[in-house]
Amino acid sequence: MKLKLALVSLVAAAATVLVAPTAALAAPDSLACSAAGSYSRVILGTPTTYWLVGSVGNYRYWHVVSPTTPETYLRSYVVLCSGSTISWSADLAVTSTSGDRCGTTSSLLAQYVGSHNNVIGGVTYAFRYWHMKRFVSSGTIFYLVYDHSELARCVV
Repeated sequence: MKLKLALVSLVAAAATVLVAPTAALAAPDSLACSAAGSYSRVILGTPTTYWLVGSVGNYRYWHVVSPTTPETYLRSYVVLCSGSTISWSADLAVTSTSGDRCGTTSSLLAQYVGSHNNVIGGVTYAFRYWHMKRFVSSGTIFYLVYDHSELARCVV
């Protein structure tokens, strides 16, 4: 019995390591857990606008642009908030340019968060944000937990 319990614990720990999200490449803005809507700041002399795309539980999804005309897309990221404190964050790279992620239909494992449009090279794109979940088990009980986030860039 002890060997079985140890083996289950080892497999669970390995699975957690294999699917753990990567750390953010660029630090999120310090207001990522407390701001609502959008706001602008000057960062190292560059005007930057932060758009809150949406939230799922304590996860908040951000779209960052330079507020020129038209807006210039800079990056995207997700933060996990504990109150107004960032407890985890990850940058989001575009993972899809077509298919299901360019739609808005949620499923049990893929929750659509929202989108923000940008014009790039004369083409309007919708950046669509997704909150992905996975099943884990605790004995005989299965429940959903956050797995990762996805970002799709779709032609509008």
